[in-house]
Formats: sequence, C-alpha cells, structure tokens
Amino acid sequence: MRSYSLKWRLVTSLLMVFLCLWSIVFAWLYVDLQKRLQDTLDQRLSASAHMVARLIQQLPMQAIKNELIQQTNKSTDAENLIACEVSLFSSDISVGQHVVAKTRGAPANLSQQQLGFSTWQQSEIEWRSYVLRKNDIQVVAAERMFLRDSLLQQILQSVLIPLILSLLICITLIILIIRKEFKSLDTIAQHLSLKELTLGDAAIYLINLDPKNIPQEVQPFVDNSTQLIQKLHHSLENEKVFTAYAAHELRSPLTAIKTHVQLAQLIAQQQHAGHDLQDNLQQANINIRRYAQLLEQLLALTAIDQDTVQKLEATNITSVLQQVIADLHPVYPELDQSLDINWATLTSIYLPDFALYTVLKNLIENAALHAQTDIITIKMQDSSLFIQDNGKTLSEHELKLLGQRFWRKSAEQPGHGLGLSLVKTILSKYDYDIKFYGTYPQGLTVEISPFYSLAN
Repeated sequence: MRSYSLKWRLVTSLLMVFLCLWSIVFAWLYVDLQKRLQDTLDQRLSASAHMVARLIQQLPMQAIKNELIQQTNKSTDAENLIACEVSLFSSDISVGQHVVAKTRGAPANLSQQQLGFSTWQQSEIEWRSYVLRKNDIQVVAAERMFLRDSLLQQILQSVLIPLILSLLICITLIILIIRKEFKSLDTIAQHLSLKELTLGDAAIYLINLDPKNIPQEVQPFVDNSTQLIQKLHHSLENEKVFTAYAAHELRSPLTAIKTHVQLAQLIAQQQHAGHDLQDNLQQANINIRRYAQLLEQLLALTAIDQDTVQKLEATNITSVLQQVIADLHPVYPELDQSLDINWATLTSIYLPDFALYTVLKNLIENAALHAQTDIITIKMQDSSLFIQDNGKTLSEHELKLLGQRFWRKSAEQPGHGLGLSLVKTILSKYDYDIKFYGTYPQGLTVEISPFYSLAN
C-alpha cells in the first residue's frame, strides 16, 4: 500500500476548503451585486423618465415639439447612454404617430412597450425600458443591457482581483506555516531513513531529541519507538554475540571430530573392515561436513552484519561464476549439464568478489539441492541478474518465507535454512535487492537488482 504525506494532505485539504469558501463567496457576491445593480439602474431609468415628464409638463403644449427637437439634435449616438422617447395622446396637436421626439439611436418601437419595467430585444440588441404615462404624456426611458453587463463585469473585476490576491496570499501562508511546523518531523524522518544508520544510532538520536522540537501529539510515538528500537537493538546484538561465540566455540571440536572420523575411515580401509562400518563412518563424515558448513554460514552472517560498507568497484560476473562452477563440480558432477548460462549478457556488478562468490554459490547450490530442476538458467538483463530453474513450484506463502533465517520447506530437506538468508543479508548490505517469484508453468526465478533501478 502506498503511503501518503500528512503534510501535503493537510495542505491540500485546507486549500480545498479555502477554494470552496471563496467560490461560494464569489457566487453570492455575483448574484447579490447583479440584483443590486439591476435595482439601482432601474431606479435611474425611472428617475430619468420622471424628470423628463416634469420638464415637459412645465412647457406650453405648442412649444413642446420645437424644444424637444432642438435638444434632440444636440445629442450624438455614442454619448446617449439612456434612450428617451416622448409621446402625446392629445388630439389637439398633430405630431405624426403621436411621437413628439426621441433621442438619436433609440429603437423604433419604444412607444409600443408596456407600462413599467420590461426587458426586450430588437435587432440582436437587448434593451431594458421604463414606460411612464402622465395625463396625455408618455415618456419611455431605455438602456442597452450590454452596458449593464459591462458595468457589472468591471465591478466584479475590481472585486475579484483583491479576492484572488488574498487567496494566493492565504495559500502561500498556509504552505509556509505547515512547512515550518513540520520541519522538525521532516528532519527526524530524513535522519532515520539513512540506509547506513544502525539501530543503536537511531536509538541514540531519538533519545537526544529536544522535546521542544517534537509536537505533543507525536511525542508518545517517538518515546515508544525509542524503546522498541532499543529492545530490538539489544536483541540483535545478543543474537550476534551468541551466534559468533557458539560458532567459534564449536569450530575447534568439530574439526577434531572430523579429523578422528577421517582417520578412522583410513584405518577401516586399510584393515578391510566391514561395509557397515565404512558406511557409518562415511555418513558421519557427511554430517560433520554439513554442520561445518552451518558454522561457516553463521560466521559469515555475523561478519556481514558487523562489516562496514566501503566504496565498491565493479566486479566481473563471468570470472566469479566460473570459479563457483569449478568449486561446485566435485560435489555436483552433473551440474555442468544443468547450467544454461547466457555468457554474452553477463557484465559486472557492484559487489566484492567474496560477496558475489557467496551469492552465486548459494543460489546455484540451492537450486541444485532443493528445486529438483533439469535446467538452471543464468542471464543478465537491464542491470539485473536472473537465476531461473524449472523445478518445484512454491506457493505465494512459501515465496514470502524465502530468505528468512532457518526456514526450510521441509525438515527432511538438506541444509539449515541459512543460505538464502546469507544471500539476502549480503545483498542488502551493498544496496541490492533480491526477489523471488514463480516461473510459468513451474519453477523459481531469482532476480538481483540494485535499489536505485527499482526506484526508477
């Protein structure tokens, strides 16, 4: 399961909340401003119509036509924000269709609009009009709707720019504050994620942390982690000491027993002892060799755990593999017939000679002993080394257990369950990863690849 960053999840959540709030505020502001602007401009239309009606009522009826015509001729189409039309309904004065005068640019059908406010369209232009009728006079004031939309857009822009700037400032402040508050936790995480950091160093680092730099919510987790790491460190150290001590103390008596058994075998052969005695001595010699191998693996694990990794140079796989095959040939004479090696693909790997030798020897020997395979394929592809066999198929649970110390599929199988564990420990020590997965239709594939290639 892929992990997530609490810091960036918190930042994202806050940003989503702010964006939602800002969107709601902007929508509310748009609707409210549109309504208020509509009411204000409608009042302006109404006031304009009433003002024209009062002026006309103060003039003599005979002078209305000439006066309005003179005022009309002074106006231009571009300057007229409000179109106006005056109509008379008296039969005493003939003004052609009862329209006394109207401003230039006014639509032709102003007099046909209903009383009060209305919105209508003429020649793809939308108008908003107010019709006022007093006695024999009708005054119509109208305005293009796009002027209102343009005014609303300008007002929203003047409001929206500060709104966006404040949002950006809030986002920046949120990111800066969260980064500052999480800086101590990031420092702890970066230090504890160092690959060369040991359990003892991690415990010392957590113990020496300043409580002021740790949030109260995280402090119990740090304390419990410190105790757990200390216990784990002591347990592993005790295991290493015991393993090294036991292996070292058993090496000498086991060597002595091996010498006595080999001497007894030689005497039995010289004295032509019975086959049963010789078989028993041979079986004893095999068991001694088996336990000697166990001791060597335990000592190798201890040495690898205590070893310090230094800068490595590339090691040629071909030469080391040839040495492994030559050393295994006396024990497994049929191995040459089982190996299918693509020598052309083998290049180099950043492991010491002895480490690469141990890895290849254990993997090939594991396939020969436990897999019951006919073919062991060795090749390299994209900086990864593959060792495949067509032997027994392992379950998903068994594949997960591969590489654990002292694990064997069956107690009846030869070995001690340390070979793959030793391989895994060596590869991890030098920043290499090992994977086990089944091969169709049967068999096992072992992939060795550097950690950096997995990240890419």
